[in-house]
Amino acid sequence: MSNNSGADTYGQPGVGAGGGSKYKPFKEEESKRAPFDPSLSYTIAQAPDTNFRAGQGLNSHPASAVFGSDDASFHVIQMGKTDVSAASMYKLMISAIAPRPVALVTTLNEDGSPNLAPISWYQMVSHNPAMVMISFGGSEDRRKDSENNVKRLQEFSVSASSEPYAEALNFASIDCPPGVSEYALTGLTPVKSKVIQTPRVKESPFSMECQVEYIREILNDEGKHTTTMVLGRVKVLHIRKDTIHPDTGAVDASKTLPITRIGGLQYARTSLGYELERPKWDLVKDTPEVKDAMARGPKPFFETKDPILEKYP
Repeated sequence: MSNNSGADTYGQPGVGAGGGSKYKPFKEEESKRAPFDPSLSYTIAQAPDTNFRAGQGLNSHPASAVFGSDDASFHVIQMGKTDVSAASMYKLMISAIAPRPVALVTTLNEDGSPNLAPISWYQMVSHNPAMVMISFGGSEDRRKDSENNVKRLQEFSVSASSEPYAEALNFASIDCPPGVSEYALTGLTPVKSKVIQTPRVKESPFSMECQVEYIREILNDEGKHTTTMVLGRVKVLHIRKDTIHPDTGAVDASKTLPITRIGGLQYARTSLGYELERPKWDLVKDTPEVKDAMARGPKPFFETKDPILEKYP
């Protein structure tokens, strides 16, 4: 059952939006793109600049000149002063705060049937205790089924996303009427949990059974309830055994094939990583570059001349 149960369905601005959209039909645009290449697996490369030194700032990436330019101009939007719609804020925030992890959140409807929703307003909060955060958007008079279920039962499960069921995950965002199961529409499999009543997704290599720790209803500047933030305490982890790296004991991204959300209708895959060694003060404090950086001190505050906008866009 769904009432736009995913958190990411507010006025989707991507290709193929319905009803007089300026965008071309989705399938027409998709047909022009290169096919998905499943042979690309997660690999680890060198860092962008293996010769980075303390005090350097930007690295040797070809785009660094643009990022460091003194001539860059910015749109400056001040809440309460700039006339900007909620839809525009949504488009800006979800495309700029990216990539975001996306998960399949399962809750139980009042009749005991499982509700499935993809949520990218989701993040780890702590490992000790193990806690995660999810949040739900929506109008004050039409809250999402997933949110109502969480409030009623004080529990939910979170299942990580992976490439082999990317389309199924996305299909779970459908605005189906009450009585229609997202599990049926996606073809994914609910599997019984160990501690909570709510099932998890069998196909997911990593799932968490969660009990509610804290719920905060958030009001917008007009005093309307538009967002609900939920902190969940993880009670049980389910980790597919073959995904644990034998050398590190960490979950191996080349086995879990995680996907993330960007903006609009875009998802992204994780196919390339690099490691950056954390600096240790005792090891670097006497190096010439650290001494030079300390002698120079921090750069002075840079001032921009971009005005606060009266209206955006």
